[in-house]
Amino acid sequence: MAQGASEPVWPMPDVRPRFATWSLCGGRPFGCGDDCKRWHAGVDLVGAQDKALVVAPEAGVIVKLDAGWSEGSRAVFMRTDTGLFLVLGGTIAGSGVEFKRVAGERVTAGAPLGRVKGSYGMIHFETYEDHEKTRTHNSRWYLGEPAPEGLRNPLNYVQRAAGVAATMDSNEQRQQALLDLGYDPDPVGDVWGPRSADALKKAQADLGLDADGIWGPKTEEAIRAALDQRIEEEAGPCDPDEVVGCKLPNTAPSFDKPTAPGGSVSDPTEPPSSPTKASKPVLVAAGIASAAAVLGGIFLVYRSVKAAPSPMDSFLDPR
Repeated sequence: MAQGASEPVWPMPDVRPRFATWSLCGGRPFGCGDDCKRWHAGVDLVGAQDKALVVAPEAGVIVKLDAGWSEGSRAVFMRTDTGLFLVLGGTIAGSGVEFKRVAGERVTAGAPLGRVKGSYGMIHFETYEDHEKTRTHNSRWYLGEPAPEGLRNPLNYVQRAAGVAATMDSNEQRQQALLDLGYDPDPVGDVWGPRSADALKKAQADLGLDADGIWGPKTEEAIRAALDQRIEEEAGPCDPDEVVGCKLPNTAPSFDKPTAPGGSVSDPTEPPSSPTKASKPVLVAAGIASAAAVLGGIFLVYRSVKAAPSPMDSFLDPR
């Protein structure tokens, strides 16, 4: 089974890692009850501001840019070197042009792909197993039907990504970091020219470092810390009842079984848009310290509404 990269990058490096607790397997259309038509096949990475940067979670090939999506937004499809097909929905149409992205292009982990459409406010994320390299788009999962071929539970992947920062090995990643901090480097993706060098020196001086224009370990550490502080200030306080993922461990729990190993959890709650015809997955914050220490405080549990088969029965994890 495809596992994905062991340390994928969070797809929105300037947005604090958060994902909606109710989004996975919620009913669609949104807010439906007994009249739901299909399952929500991915997880929503929420809290994104307008034009937030979207990057490749791991190395692979761009399959499509600007695929049709909802609310006037677009989606990026990519096929990873680890055998996954990733869907990142919610980007601004044409925003990949800024980074000179084209379909068929090979990209590295952390490479810019586009920007979030503000009215959408998130990235919808889906994972499919695709070792044969045949998938070209996402699939809808209708009630009463088996999960689409290759569809995988993205939660483990998302949690791994939440604990890993994008690398800053390439010029474009360094230029993007400087730009995010308010400096004026060369256009992201261009050569490292005088503007980038000057921007780096200004950043070093502001951060209390020697302004030598050399991107070394101390400079990267200081820039990462400044970026983290900026993200925290913009994101504001985290509401654990709304989203999960303010700070998640790099090693995420496995969800092969719909139970929480090592004990119970406190106060599981029903997702607001859940259909009443099947068991639903619910992410909850752990209320037991010993279990939280083992699993990082996040569990996947089930609340059975009726004794119908769970849509998650064939919804496996890229671990």
